[in-house]
Amino acid sequence: MNVTTGANKLRLILPAFSCFLGGYVHAAMSRLTGPIFEKELRVSSRRKRNYFLRFAYLVLLTIFVAFTWFVTAKIGTSSSRVYQIARMSEAGKYMIITIVWFQFISIQFLAAVMLSTAINDEIYHRTLGLLMTTPISSVQIVIGKLLSRLLQLVLLLAISLPLLAVIRVFGGVPWNYVLSSLCITLTAAIFTGATSFLFSIYVRQAYVVIVQTLLVCFLFYIIPPLILQLLRYVYIAVIIPDSVFYYINPFTAMISGTALMLRPSFAAFTGSWQLHCAIMLALAGFLLAISILCVRKAARRQATGQAGIFATRKERRLADRKGKINVDSIPATAKIRPVKGPPIIWREMISSFHKTGRIMAVLKAIILALVLIFVYGYCTYTGSWSHNEVQLAFILTYFGMALLRTATSAATCITSEKEARTWPILMTTPLAGKYIAFGKIIGSCLQAWLFWLLLAAHMIIFTVAGCIPLAAFLPLTSLFISSELLVSAVGVFFSSCFNRSSASAAINMILFFCFTVPICCPLPVFIASPLFIVIMVLGNTGGWEGLVTPFRIAGTSSSSWLWKFALSQLAILVPVVIYLSLAFAAFAITTGNIRRRIFPP
Repeated sequence: MNVTTGANKLRLILPAFSCFLGGYVHAAMSRLTGPIFEKELRVSSRRKRNYFLRFAYLVLLTIFVAFTWFVTAKIGTSSSRVYQIARMSEAGKYMIITIVWFQFISIQFLAAVMLSTAINDEIYHRTLGLLMTTPISSVQIVIGKLLSRLLQLVLLLAISLPLLAVIRVFGGVPWNYVLSSLCITLTAAIFTGATSFLFSIYVRQAYVVIVQTLLVCFLFYIIPPLILQLLRYVYIAVIIPDSVFYYINPFTAMISGTALMLRPSFAAFTGSWQLHCAIMLALAGFLLAISILCVRKAARRQATGQAGIFATRKERRLADRKGKINVDSIPATAKIRPVKGPPIIWREMISSFHKTGRIMAVLKAIILALVLIFVYGYCTYTGSWSHNEVQLAFILTYFGMALLRTATSAATCITSEKEARTWPILMTTPLAGKYIAFGKIIGSCLQAWLFWLLLAAHMIIFTVAGCIPLAAFLPLTSLFISSELLVSAVGVFFSSCFNRSSASAAINMILFFCFTVPICCPLPVFIASPLFIVIMVLGNTGGWEGLVTPFRIAGTSSSSWLWKFALSQLAILVPVVIYLSLAFAAFAITTGNIRRRIFPP
């Protein structure tokens, strides 16, 4: 009887305790995130792009997993059935590695994209100052926006969990590897999102925030291990322990965990992944603390009518002195800049120069000049200009940076005007749609003028010096022009299809990396990559040892140069024609989209 009475009391107490505990947790989360979190969740659940993002993520994940399956399982080959069954465990290992690394890279990239407009939209639409008049604190603004957008990434991680659980049936993969990889991915995404969030406070353009965040992650993740390897090579000793990079570098932690899973007898250092995740969360918390202070400062300036956070230094001084920015604050002696040449191209070039202040432009120029002097001086001192790998590295670096700069500027050239409400004004001008589209494409190409200038100077100087084959100069020139036009035309096309810069930049950047970097696409379409074609042309015309190309001609006769020149032209003709055809198709579609959706919602 007593046992029955106790069970009845427990049955009554447990629901009440669970309700009390749930209410307490909800109240604590509400105090931390505030109504911003609920508002962002309601808005994101109604956005079609989030559903499209999940669909595209699942499609790409399926492509990578299917490619890994057919490569490792040897399906369709003449191998025996017993051999194929015996390889199931190996296939399961590599499929899980593919899933883990795919979500590790894609989730960080999506974190940089989704947090790139977290605060700058509020500042630009002058709603951040209004938030400070409410009981909502800056902590709730930062935490609410961060958690609401990271929740979409958690949903993407949850998509792959059933697949990971099913593939583990093949054996050979411990749960510890799956759990550690998910935790490392999540903490790295939080760190990347916090970095993008901090940049979004001071930078208006979403693509600039994305590029700066990826650059910081590259410098933070890649450069320190490279420096360590260089010190080891020079001093033939361990200068810095591996444990430091394991605990602050997610790539090192993932590589170490993957190597340990493939080879349990892996003798290298493998630290505690729990401590690594705690350190990454601490670093992200430090960036969020800075963001909280910066958000409060930006909101206070906007609420009190001071110059905005995006205003120039001159505008801030005038606003602080007079209390506001108006036409009267402009000096009477200011001259109106005349329009020279095609108006759209002129505007694109002028706007690109004004987006960066003079101090930052001079600082970037000084840093770039010092880096170039050091690199070129080191190569001259070591006499490595005659090495094929050195010339290839310089050409691919300049070419890749030029294409990246073009892709980022083209993807936001129209969406930025829609967000600034200047696109309807442009539509009232007598300019035809084809002239506007053509001007945007050429203007985006010219914004990468610095990298094209460095590439042209390097090609001319070292072709004259004999370090670069003369037969490769004209084919590479035609490849550079056609691929530049294709990247710019596709970016302008996506910019004409969307109303937000973040969505246009995200889709365009994904396609850009799949197009240019061969390892980003598991399908054989990497053969059409312009970077891959550069290697093919240089290897064919230069007769590089160790580089197998389908167009290699061996010969030492006097006519071998003519044969190499003719063959390189023939080999480059097909991709150039394809690039130009796709660029013209994108230009034609963009011309039709110019007059559509003029007024964004």
